[in-house]
Amino acid sequence: MTARLLASHISGLGDGFGFPGYEPSDPLPTTVQILKGEKPSNVGAVFLARKPMTAFHYSGGGVTVLQLLLTDVLNKPYPEILQEYVLEPVGMIQSIFEQPLSPARDKNAARAHDGGGKAMGPKWHVYPELAAAGLWTTPTDLAKFAIEVQKSLRGEANHVLSRTMIKEMLSPVGIGDFAVGFSLTKKGQGWYFSHGGGNWGFRCLLSAHKVKGYGVAIMTNAENGGVVMDEIKDRIERAYSFDSLDKPVPR
Repeated sequence: MTARLLASHISGLGDGFGFPGYEPSDPLPTTVQILKGEKPSNVGAVFLARKPMTAFHYSGGGVTVLQLLLTDVLNKPYPEILQEYVLEPVGMIQSIFEQPLSPARDKNAARAHDGGGKAMGPKWHVYPELAAAGLWTTPTDLAKFAIEVQKSLRGEANHVLSRTMIKEMLSPVGIGDFAVGFSLTKKGQGWYFSHGGGNWGFRCLLSAHKVKGYGVAIMTNAENGGVVMDEIKDRIERAYSFDSLDKPVPR
């Protein structure tokens, strides 16, 4: 089992549930309790569903294993690690792995809505599964992250990873459509790296071209946000004249 297999979701680990989160007043499990499926965790244990490198299966549980690995090796809390190694170097000043949100930050946080557009119970859920579901951020900060990846691939930034490491991060692992942390998609003649996000009452998308420097970061606070994201993405591509060669030509 390696970090590459976990980050590309071909480790063989399954969870079959995703993470529904917890209400703000609920007791929160530790990372080990989450992985073992022990109370107060509200999900089952993370298990080996198949041999590694046999199939792609998105596993938030596998990402949680990476979270535990980082905290064990660096002997620091996960939010502190990400702040030091990623968020601060990239300039993501509005992003934080804070679960639950402090009252001060909550004043600027969006409220969750259901598929019909109605406000859901609490304003948001709490996610102790920080690596898989615990980032509070903004579209601007997500765009900064994509730009860092694009520039680093050209050898122009590298505040977080070297050009060599970024190339590895954006290279297919040979199974499924995930590279090391990103989904890779070919559209027309263009290759894009992307990752979606879906928590209780929220949907978002980050997608960027590997070499041409453009992309989109869209966040919605509704279960049915995917419909809005598709429309926004299409309009952005047309308004900013994304390269027509990247789009299939109708015949």
